[in-house]
Amino acid sequence: MNAATFFGFALALSSFLWSISGFYRPRFEGREHVVMNWGFDLKPNSYASPRVALAITPAVGTLVMLMIATLSTILTPQDQRLAALGAMIFAFIVIAGIHAAHLHFAAKAE
Repeated sequence: MNAATFFGFALALSSFLWSISGFYRPRFEGREHVVMNWGFDLKPNSYASPRVALAITPAVGTLVMLMIATLSTILTPQDQRLAALGAMIFAFIVIAGIHAAHLHFAAKAE
C-alpha cells in the first residue's frame, strides 16, 4: 500500500463528514446561532454561527485523516499498513459519530 492509497482513502472518508453537514444544513437555516457545547448541567454554554457549526468538525476531521495518512505512510512498515488503514477507519467512525451526534442534538436544542 502506498501513500496515494492512504491519502485518497483519507479524502474519501472526509467527504462523508462534509455530507453529514450537508444533511443537517437545512435544519440550521434561518438560525442566528447553533449550540456548540453543553455544560454538565445539560444547558448550552457555547454557540457559533451555522456556518461554523457545520464546518468546524469536518475541517478538523479532514486534517486528522490527513495526519493519520501521513503518519501511516511514514511510520508504518509495509507489512502492517492494512492494520493502519483499519485504524484510520476506526478514527473516522469515531469522528463521524461525534459530528452526527453533535448536529443531531444541536438541531433539537432550539
